[in-house]
Amino acid sequence: MSQPPLGVRLGYAAPGAVLAFVGIPVYVYLPKFYTDVVGAQVTWVGVFLVLIRLADGLTDPAIGTLSDRTRTRWGRRRVWILGGALPLSLALVLTLVPPELGPIPGALWFGATLALLYLAWTVVAVPYEALGLELCDDYDGRTSLLGWRDGAVILGTLAAAAAPEAVRALGGLGHSARDERAVFAQLAWVYAPSCPWPAGCACAWCASPRRARCARASPGARCCRTARSWSCS
Repeated sequence: MSQPPLGVRLGYAAPGAVLAFVGIPVYVYLPKFYTDVVGAQVTWVGVFLVLIRLADGLTDPAIGTLSDRTRTRWGRRRVWILGGALPLSLALVLTLVPPELGPIPGALWFGATLALLYLAWTVVAVPYEALGLELCDDYDGRTSLLGWRDGAVILGTLAAAAAPEAVRALGGLGHSARDERAVFAQLAWVYAPSCPWPAGCACAWCASPRRARCARASPGARCCRTARSWSCS
């Protein structure tokens, strides 16, 4: 039986809390925000939601395949996780802070920015989830890592679900259109900067090129055995 070091478990779990925001909370709050506040045409908002979810059925396996075939000195997962973190931050800001638009332009903005958001989320999330199975070959070690990740996802989902009301309470905001825009803008500036650093933690704490080289050079040393066991691909 082998358990990952605490730093590895924390580093791997950290992005799960942030990625959770793009899941259920976005689908619960964003359509209502765009139809009631931005004024986007309801029918087109629904159409774009369906199309984007259907597109996930194509982009998820495509990103997974590309990640599997990636070969770099930093591994095949980390480059995707880090490369998608900044576009994910940008897409969050564009989606949560829309300009003043009419019904059709508002719906088009919703569709375009949400498509970008979910594509960037896929670029990060698919390799990130695959990384957990590659950090360890041990059954108990994998169970521990995935348990920490799923725990972070649950906490992140609960926090994101409560975030709009928390922002209203802390900022003394109401439910007017102006206040709703202020709430979503504050959410954007909280979550957008939160995307890169957990991705960096997952990559830096879960793998180190220096330690991986050390493991190959001196597999007998304790630190190198640990690094070899927990280094990612």
